[in-house]
Formats: sequence, C-alpha cells, structure tokens
Amino acid sequence: MSGYKNFAIVGAGLIGSVVTQQFLKDKAAGTVNQVVVLTREGSKTSIEGDAKVIPVDYTNKESLKRALAGIDVVISTIAGVALPLQGGIAEAAKEVGVKLFVPSEFGVPTEGATEGLFGAKARVQDQLKAVGLSYALFYTGPFADFIWASFLDLDVTKGKVSVGGDGNKQISLTSRSDIARYISYVLTHLPAEQLNDRSFTIAGDNKVCAWGHIRSSVFDGNVPKQSFNEIFKAYEEKTGKKLDVTYIPVSEYDARLAVNPQDFAAVLHKLWATTGPFRKNDNHLYPDWNPSAAIDNVPVA
Repeated sequence: MSGYKNFAIVGAGLIGSVVTQQFLKDKAAGTVNQVVVLTREGSKTSIEGDAKVIPVDYTNKESLKRALAGIDVVISTIAGVALPLQGGIAEAAKEVGVKLFVPSEFGVPTEGATEGLFGAKARVQDQLKAVGLSYALFYTGPFADFIWASFLDLDVTKGKVSVGGDGNKQISLTSRSDIARYISYVLTHLPAEQLNDRSFTIAGDNKVCAWGHIRSSVFDGNVPKQSFNEIFKAYEEKTGKKLDVTYIPVSEYDARLAVNPQDFAAVLHKLWATTGPFRKNDNHLYPDWNPSAAIDNVPVA
C-alpha cells in the first residue's frame, strides 16, 4: 500500500468530477481519509458527497498552499489554456509537503512533445522535474463514454458521423469511470516507489497478458476490435440503425490546423487516423479492473 490517504483534485469538470466521485466512494469505504476539490474562484460545481470544495486563485501561491496543506497527492484535471497553471500549483504543492503530483494527461503519451496541446502537457512534466516533485502520468486514450458528440462529428444518435482517414485505424479507448477506478486503485495500493516519476498506460477495451502486452490471436482469437469502422458496425448490429459515415482525408485536417492550430476536433481526428492503439499497457497492475468495452459506452438514441 502506498500509504496515501489525502487527495486533492484540481478541477471538477469532464474528468475531474468523475475522479472525485470515485475517491468519495473510497472515502466511504475507508481507504481514503480526505478528498479536497480545488475550483476556480467564482465558479460553480455540482460535486455531491463528502468532499471539501475550496475555491482558489490559481495564480496566488498562498491561496494554493492553504488549500493543499495536509494533502498527499494532487490530481490535476484542468485542460486547455489552463494547462500552464499546473506549474504554479506544483510549486505550492511542493512547499506544503505534497508527495505526488498527477498532471492533467488522460490521453495519448506526450513525453517529448513540443507543439500544441501535447507540447503544453509535456512542458508541465518539465516543470514538475524542475520543482523536484514526484509525478505519475496516466495515458488512457480517448474517453470511450464522451467522444460520441456533435462537436467531434461523432454523434451516432443523429445517424451521420465523420472520421479521419479510412476508419480502419485501431485506437485505445477508456471510459472515464474506468479511468477513475484505475487511478484510485493504483494510487492507494501500489507502493510509493512504484508511483514516483513513471507513466501508466491503460486501455479499456484491450485484453492483456500478465506481462502487460496486448494479446495476439495466437493467445486469444477474440481480441476486441477498436477501429471506428468496427465500432460503427457493432452499433448498427446493436441498434438496427444504419450510420451514414463520411471519411475525411488527413490532408483536410492539416489544412484546418494550418488556419487554426487550436481546432480540437481536427487535432483528435488526425491523431486517431494516424496512430495505432497502445502496443503495451499497464492494465495488469489492477488485476480486478475489468473495464467496459468500447461499444458499451456508445449512446443509443
């Protein structure tokens, strides 16, 4: 056991709210002592349960230090333009004795990245090293329960979707609730020395061997498929509804990004069309994880 009992979650949005609810379950079960949620001053949160919600000024170190006093682990879930704020949060955390910092990753590996969103995340890793605060990185792939949305042209309930490339590239997806359960287990069960300065890669719809590699058909002929085309087919079989799928050339996403590098949908679709699934993961570190399949997270109208 790591001995970590006191946790602070920075942000209560898309992933932060789900992580918070998981740690509140752990608190009710007695494996966690304290759950603190840091929010931006003036913002509203719908967090329910026995969490201590503390509004802070993320640019004020003293405000952050007061909020983080007595905390063992900080889990940051802030995103977008707020990502650089994590450097100041890390400095305050280090000064009040926080032992481990989980920066906002929750996507594809970013070590060594220099540009755009991924570069911003990689720079936070550099800041943590400079501060001298141990960290744990969690790479999860896309959120299996969230990406089916209009802003990504993947709202299957409308019957018409768009994807980059030919739709056959496989990807690794993990639902937010499965991510939260994994993070909670690892941070409360693994020894501290196995958490410090390392990354954890998880894939919600991949079966793995005991040593953490994705099984090939030699070991298991029923390896889950995760290309968009295969998920669309499973959706059609499940619902009896035909999807109208448009395939977008990667060059079109390049053109969109040349005009607007912050085009989040273009960033993601290009990424999904050009990279494959995680070739190795750490699912085995949580033996009873049993994450949900990708198709089980696709909404049905």
